[in-house]
Amino acid sequence: MSIQTANLEGAAEAVPSHPTVHDARLVDRRDAGGRLAVEIVLGPQVDRVPPGVLRILAEHDCGIRQTQPQGTFLVAEVR
Repeated sequence: MSIQTANLEGAAEAVPSHPTVHDARLVDRRDAGGRLAVEIVLGPQVDRVPPGVLRILAEHDCGIRQTQPQGTFLVAEVR
């Protein structure tokens, strides 16, 4: 099921206010058959998405699609 009510732009602007967020950016993957998404880089040494970040995402009707460790950072893809 695909949710079309997510405010990805708002989430990308709001989530960097959380102290564990190292970077957040809106990524356009539509040219490769994908969709818009927000990539959030957490860390270093963060091993899960903190509840405060989840609350910010929920306020913008966004959810986490996947997470992946990259070195000492954790990268979350949000839609």
